[in-house]
Amino acid sequence: MKTDIPILLLDALAKPGKATCFLIKIKSKLAGGAAYGFTTLDAAIRFNDGKDDIVYRAYNVLQPQNIQNTWNISEADNTELHGWFGDIVAQLITAGLFGDAEITIYRVAYNHMDYGAEIVGFGTVGKAEFSASKQGSRKVEFRGLSDALMRKVNPVYSITCRNEFGDERCGMPFVWEPGTISEVYNNLMAFKVTGISRPLGYYDFGVVLFKDGSNANVQMEVETWAADGAVKLSFLTPYAFEAGAEVWLRRDCNKFDVTCIDTYNNIVNFNGEHLTPVQDQSLMVPGAYIKSSNAL
Repeated sequence: MKTDIPILLLDALAKPGKATCFLIKIKSKLAGGAAYGFTTLDAAIRFNDGKDDIVYRAYNVLQPQNIQNTWNISEADNTELHGWFGDIVAQLITAGLFGDAEITIYRVAYNHMDYGAEIVGFGTVGKAEFSASKQGSRKVEFRGLSDALMRKVNPVYSITCRNEFGDERCGMPFVWEPGTISEVYNNLMAFKVTGISRPLGYYDFGVVLFKDGSNANVQMEVETWAADGAVKLSFLTPYAFEAGAEVWLRRDCNKFDVTCIDTYNNIVNFNGEHLTPVQDQSLMVPGAYIKSSNAL
């Protein structure tokens, strides 16, 4: 039995025909700390939990599903809240303002609000689902505290660098080199650039930025670079290339320590555990270590 329920409320909950309802408070971390109230009661009700004095609106209805009376730390205490809410809340969800918002589920005796409240659950908002139709059912995921304890935030170690190339922690500037498309080999994937003289492979897995033409402002990954300026892209561009269009190219980073040392001399800012002992992948044969279902 819970020991943190006010005595008067506990007595009211024990009586037959108890008049109780759920109050769900969602407090956004992004919308200036604004709090929004939902209730399963068919009338608006005001409640002050000591932090927020808000009105829980009857037209914002969320019903908790699968409430458990017991809990094990090895189990995620997640559930869903089903119901309906208005366009204002729907717009906040669409704008991402409910992302990781705090959510508290209370149970109260609505005829005796002075009895206090039972805290049924506390956690954060997960994903929300609702159809375009206003008559459609709407769902909000409730993630309990045990979910936060079990959630993997960061890997224990990483052989490759966690930085994004060029970000503040990496510290390497983007060095762009301008050129012009002189010849088109494939309308969407391959072309030749003049104005840039670099050796074979210099811009492999780099980035090309189209400065004008149909693909203006589009950035694509370079698959291969040839010494004569031939470029092959990893993916198709939205529109066909145009001879005479200006392009800029830059090198990128594959996040390995060797590249950080040999190419950029930036190992001091490497954000990874590249010296962690691992199996020598060069000796591994694809599929050789997968046991067949027919093997003895």
